[in-house]
Amino acid sequence: MHTLETASALIGSGQTEEGLRQLHELLMDGDDQTQFGAASVYQQFGFLDNAQKVYERLIKQYPDDSELILQLSELLIDKNEESNAIRYLQRIHPLDENYLSAQVMMADLYQIEGLDEVAEHKLLGALKLAPHQPILILALGELYLSVGQAGKAVDCLMQVKDNPEFAAQNVHLKLAEALSLSGSFEASIKEYELGLKQEETLDGLYGYAVTAMRIHEPRKAIKALEKLKTMDPGYSTLYNVLAEAYEHEGEYEKAMEAVLAGIEQDEYNERLFETAGVLAAKMHQNEKAAEYFTKCLNQNPENMEALTHLVELKAQAEDYDAVIDLLAPLKSDDPMLIWFLATAYNQTDELTKAANLYQACYQAFSVNPDFLQEYGEFLRETGRMKEGLSVLEQAAQLSPENQDLVAFVERIKQDE
Repeated sequence: MHTLETASALIGSGQTEEGLRQLHELLMDGDDQTQFGAASVYQQFGFLDNAQKVYERLIKQYPDDSELILQLSELLIDKNEESNAIRYLQRIHPLDENYLSAQVMMADLYQIEGLDEVAEHKLLGALKLAPHQPILILALGELYLSVGQAGKAVDCLMQVKDNPEFAAQNVHLKLAEALSLSGSFEASIKEYELGLKQEETLDGLYGYAVTAMRIHEPRKAIKALEKLKTMDPGYSTLYNVLAEAYEHEGEYEKAMEAVLAGIEQDEYNERLFETAGVLAAKMHQNEKAAEYFTKCLNQNPENMEALTHLVELKAQAEDYDAVIDLLAPLKSDDPMLIWFLATAYNQTDELTKAANLYQACYQAFSVNPDFLQEYGEFLRETGRMKEGLSVLEQAAQLSPENQDLVAFVERIKQDE
């Protein structure tokens, strides 16, 4: 005699055709309970269309059976038919024992569809019917956390964090994330430690490390991220934070190793190349730094930070032609980049272009003595003596400790 257990075991062991044949026979002859069981087996092994037909046939006979409705709704969610799932869940009456579960499921579905306010409305409405119901408070906390309302998430999750009913859901980690987002980093660290003691999740370790960096505890971050790297080397966002932690500790070689390991995992991560460039520059490996910044810009030509770093390196190397090649096509409105380009044109004797660019960024650097000294000297070298002297006087006033400049200005004034 065929049984649901036998059919399920056959499918589970790879004898799918025989298992499905037995299920079909059970459906032909079985009572409603057997049919429900057969649908559950179909659903378990991914035969969703078969399961849906059985559930829908049963729901026609028992239109108010909330267990059936919940089961069919879960199946429809698996089929990405959220709207159909919502229609079924709306059938469940407020006095039904599964009403609250239906409201939580509907809130999740509305959130998936981007209707966050509708999801919140559903949960708040359910809470009016069942005040202090932990499952609703947890769902509301998770909703607030997902939409970035960290303070509200903290208020909800604090109420249920020690509820044994949710032991498997690790509310401590959810609360830790909410606390971190709301700026309560010390409290967040404590919750992360409780949550990670319960279960070391990838996101939990990463969140713990990021929060540890916020309170200047790089060693904690390093320990968590090294463990995360062992668990999942492909978790590419860890590498920048790990490099930052090692750099904070002055361990530049390890920081660079972390970044390069990240690049091996994700060769299209522009931030990793940018970080590698910054580290190489700090280690006085300017040629390597330039290579990394160039690779970063190849992936994203609009990364202005990487461009600025690269231009600065080229200027330090007095490769002014390279500076011009990088900046001239951009027509950037960034005052710092305009200054770099003005200097490059000045150094390559394209004086008219230099003059226009110095003037264009003069307002932005009107209290920067280094700029004013360079611009003042340029003006005098191009024959604009009085203007140049005026700009140099401004520079000397802003930087009285620069005795060479002060003496230079005094000599000019005496000579004139």
